[in-house]
Amino acid sequence: MNETVRELALGNGLTVRFSDASRRYFGDYHQVRVEVTCEVPLSAELFDDSAAFEAARKLLGSAVCYRKLVEHQGVPSLSVAEQVEKVIQHFIDHSLNYFSSEQFPRRLVDSELNRLRSRSRSFVVPMHLNG
Repeated sequence: MNETVRELALGNGLTVRFSDASRRYFGDYHQVRVEVTCEVPLSAELFDDSAAFEAARKLLGSAVCYRKLVEHQGVPSLSVAEQVEKVIQHFIDHSLNYFSSEQFPRRLVDSELNRLRSRSRSFVVPMHLNG
């Protein structure tokens, strides 16, 4: 079960959430699992024009969610809480500035749009190869 252990409100209006999904897997050893999420609601301000915004909403829905799972194996019971805190602190030290930037929401949305578009293009067969 994922339990939200911390939320960080960012200056750009977003919130980064850290959820603990750790589990015991053998004896006194645990798999520490911290899920980092940040949801970016789609808004017209993220796009050059209303047509681009509407097209993105059709593909993405109302929001795009960044999700990363960080795992550490073989953590003794007495060290689980400390390891969870280390994962969170590492994210804060190395990634929080990027997520806090005013450009992050648009970059995440653009990245997801590009991923979806490139994935759909990989299934298109040019007409001259079809027959």
